[in-house]
Amino acid sequence: MTYDQLYEHIVNYIAQPLDDKRKACLILGAVMEFQLDCLDEGVDPRTIDMTGFVNEKLDELEAVK
Repeated sequence: MTYDQLYEHIVNYIAQPLDDKRKACLILGAVMEFQLDCLDEGVDPRTIDMTGFVNEKLDELEAVK
């Protein structure tokens, strides 16, 4: 799973008409799947820094305003 795919999963889960605790469980599941995919690819999830990706998404949101 890529950063973009994880982001889309989370956006879709947040948009669902579920209570917050169910959404949180879905998001945690997506993060776990992302981490397992990283391990399958030989990437240690503890070494991942998503700061650049998050900043890029925030910049995109600011541009939309």
